[in-house]
Amino acid sequence: MSQRSCTVRMAVAAAALLLAMAGPVFAQLQTGDLYAKVVDEKGQPLPGATVTLSGIGAPKVETSNQDGLARFVGLYPGKYAVKADLEGFSSVEYPDVNVQIAGRGQIQLTLSSSIKETITVTADAPLLDERKINRGTTVSTTELNNIPTARDPWSLLSQAPGVMVDRVNVGGNESGQQSAFNGLGSGSRDNTFAVDGVIMTDMAAVGGSSTYYDFGAFEEVQFTVSSTDVTVATSGVTINQVTKRGTNEWKGNARYLRTDGGLQSNPAKVVIPDFFQPGSTLQVDGNKIDSVSEYGADVGGPLWQDHLWGWVSYGRSDIRNIVIGGQPDKTLLKDFNSKLNFQATAADSGVIHYWNNDKLKNGRNAGPGFAPESTWDQTTPSSIYKIEDTFLPSQNLFFTGLYSHDNGKFTLKPKGGDNADVFVDAQGTQHGSALDFAQKATISQERLEGSYFFSTGAANNELKFGGGFRRQDNNSLTVWPHNKVVTDCATLGCDPTLTFVSFPRNRKDVLDATYASAWLQDTVTSGRWTINAGARFDNQKVANRAAFGAANPEAPQGILPALNFPGNNAGGFSWKTVVPRVGVTYAGGAERKTLLRGTFSQYAEQLGLNPLATRVNPIGYSYAYFYFNDLNGNHRLDPNEVPTLAFYGVNNINTANPGSLVSANVNAKNLKPKLTTEFTAGFDQGVGADFAFGLTLTYRDITKIPETRAIIIDSTGQVRTSTAADYVVAGSTPSGLKLPNGQPAPSVPFFKLRDGLTYTGGTLYLNGSRKQEYKGGTVSFTKRMSHQWSARGHFTYADWKWKIPSSFYANQDPTRVVFDEIFYPVVNNDVYAEQSTGSGNKGNVFTGGRWNFNFNAIYQLAPSQPWGVDLTGSVTGREGFATPPYVNKGLTTGRREVLLTPHVDTFRNPSIYTVDARIAKDFKFADFGMTIGIDGFNLFDRHSVLQIDRNLNDGARANSVAETLSPRVFRVGAIFHFR
Repeated sequence: MSQRSCTVRMAVAAAALLLAMAGPVFAQLQTGDLYAKVVDEKGQPLPGATVTLSGIGAPKVETSNQDGLARFVGLYPGKYAVKADLEGFSSVEYPDVNVQIAGRGQIQLTLSSSIKETITVTADAPLLDERKINRGTTVSTTELNNIPTARDPWSLLSQAPGVMVDRVNVGGNESGQQSAFNGLGSGSRDNTFAVDGVIMTDMAAVGGSSTYYDFGAFEEVQFTVSSTDVTVATSGVTINQVTKRGTNEWKGNARYLRTDGGLQSNPAKVVIPDFFQPGSTLQVDGNKIDSVSEYGADVGGPLWQDHLWGWVSYGRSDIRNIVIGGQPDKTLLKDFNSKLNFQATAADSGVIHYWNNDKLKNGRNAGPGFAPESTWDQTTPSSIYKIEDTFLPSQNLFFTGLYSHDNGKFTLKPKGGDNADVFVDAQGTQHGSALDFAQKATISQERLEGSYFFSTGAANNELKFGGGFRRQDNNSLTVWPHNKVVTDCATLGCDPTLTFVSFPRNRKDVLDATYASAWLQDTVTSGRWTINAGARFDNQKVANRAAFGAANPEAPQGILPALNFPGNNAGGFSWKTVVPRVGVTYAGGAERKTLLRGTFSQYAEQLGLNPLATRVNPIGYSYAYFYFNDLNGNHRLDPNEVPTLAFYGVNNINTANPGSLVSANVNAKNLKPKLTTEFTAGFDQGVGADFAFGLTLTYRDITKIPETRAIIIDSTGQVRTSTAADYVVAGSTPSGLKLPNGQPAPSVPFFKLRDGLTYTGGTLYLNGSRKQEYKGGTVSFTKRMSHQWSARGHFTYADWKWKIPSSFYANQDPTRVVFDEIFYPVVNNDVYAEQSTGSGNKGNVFTGGRWNFNFNAIYQLAPSQPWGVDLTGSVTGREGFATPPYVNKGLTTGRREVLLTPHVDTFRNPSIYTVDARIAKDFKFADFGMTIGIDGFNLFDRHSVLQIDRNLNDGARANSVAETLSPRVFRVGAIFHFR
């Protein structure tokens, strides 16, 4: 080894070490790489060839090394041309090479010594990628524009293998809403969002996005469901979105699309309770679209050829729905993007990106269970900028640095105003008003990463290293009108002669979280083998900052006094983890069209601000619960009824000292993140030049799953956590209730603390003994565009279950529950079924299922004829949502949703199938063009039940349909473009 080579390697290692010490999180791929190998007619490498890449941005020129390799890394996704020249040989040109997000495409340029003119290779680059380390789906520009979807990132999720979503978006009826979704053995809290390399995950609603998006601004979208890439932080679904940019050609688009209620079939008829005549029912239309309109434009091009490019876009979506019962649900999305790309020198390039957006929603939560005045008007303004620079000091070394800043706000204003009572009637319907919420979030992040290429004998190495730092500060205030919520005992399952009232603290949260990480990974290629191995380090912290919490003057007995909270470190735990990733690929066959793959990966959970910080914040979520006699039956606590108040229980209030600045809740100091260990095995098989299929088997073992235990005071005065032995039967669920199939519901026991034990008002949060086990298989295929058609599809079947040892039951309330705080069904060997927390009225949706699929195809009918059109279709299916029936039972240690069936999926709604299609016609006029399209959604007009009311306490609403699949609808649109 030369002294210079040794020095460079030591410098790289030192840089990686410094990055790790600095604590830099979440690097995300926004670019792709292209590897060109130059060989002669006998397949021998040709060093010294000049390889030129042109297309997007300035041309790039590299010289092939001793192995005949030329590398182009960090490329913006899109089409490129590659040309190789060497004196004494022909020139060879690949005019149409596609680069995708996270793609590591490989092409071979064969130069001839007997032919002197330029040889043009018309074939596409190989479809299979031997260096692939991400598993999922990349949706290209062509597919974004042609596959019929509702045109938001969440509506694309059905194209990602194995991903289960909490809703079905028919023609835009769910656009502007954040969906909750599960991956291959990963919950919604593990999902990650990124735009142009900037992490957009909202850590206050961990797993959700901090903002909304303009679909017309996308160049390409990638969904990663499994990875050995150390820059992928979590086990969940990673959504990478790359927006357009200016190129050396001026290009622009303008669009208008409309889905009108007049182009919709009749919705299903459903029966709902009459809010104004208790005990009576009404037959009404199911949910439907009023109208969905989208318009926008973008333009970009060279400001200084080969050196400076600009791009700007504006998009607006107006989504108007009518939910079951006739309530309007309106959403307006506005989005502005601007971007400057520059090429300062041949070795230095960068981008400055600014965008802002807002969501204005009128009627959030509209639907059964919420009277119109108890819905919200929402705003979500956000302004984001990014500065990024890429430096290539040599062909073998590559650096990228990034800084971004995001100022975002989120508000919920109840339609009932702040001067109204909040109450829930006997049917479980909320009236009067709702909480008022305002939040400001500031997110900043820095990242530095690089790659170093070198050879060790016959092997080629790519050493990837880097780190990042991200910080999110949240300041929020929650205000409850009139400082209380009254609930009819009929819906809670408490004494029907009494009424329940909760007194919440108007919650003040000042939170911050920091995420530091570093990573190191080597990809080794030798002969037919490709091996990548690496590890990532993460250090995640969250804290409560000082804030003043006002008293609740309505709460009796001084139980919610004013608190001047000094802040705390959320319990003192620190999530420091090192997780390994290893992947092996073997290329078999004469043409290397059989790829055998195997991987081992570990992922640590990402740390959210909620609930780990807020649960140990004494001015966070805090409630005092009482019963009273509602003498006039008006669901309000009137002055003459105050003397009847009887104490029931508390949450996050120290009953012995309500003025304490220490929360009643406790986080274990040795708390660790949930850990996912994954093994995959599979193969990809190429058939011809344009078709490939594959099978992947996945096994995941999820451990260190957190749980809560009630904190009690026993008869000796000792403060400790409760055990199963501390509980006795309090009663059984009532008889006479009906299950969804009409059969009588069984009577199920529920439990309370035995006499002599007192609940302190708090719980301990710690790693428990429960596990989850995921076993699944995915079959997928790809047919790229050739002979006028392309297609892609996947089918996944999975078995995802809880594995719960007896030690768990020894420490828990024996009540069989559906939903316990943020934790999910706790029946051994039961399916994992996460209850949705996505936006909108989705609280009765359990996201998971055992199977799902999507198949889509594009066919160009007579493209050379004046009447030629493009035909596109998409078929999606999944197992129906689990619908576990329950009754509410309020106990001193908190409300329990008591499960009335042996398993969470004893009852499921019908399986869901949708068929969508599109017909489009292009018109071209020199450099200008126009595309007219008609999209049809749910073409077979299925009215599958998506939600029912699962609470059998809800009287006439129990088991009633709460949501159906929206009816067949058509969208018409026109896109104007020039280039």
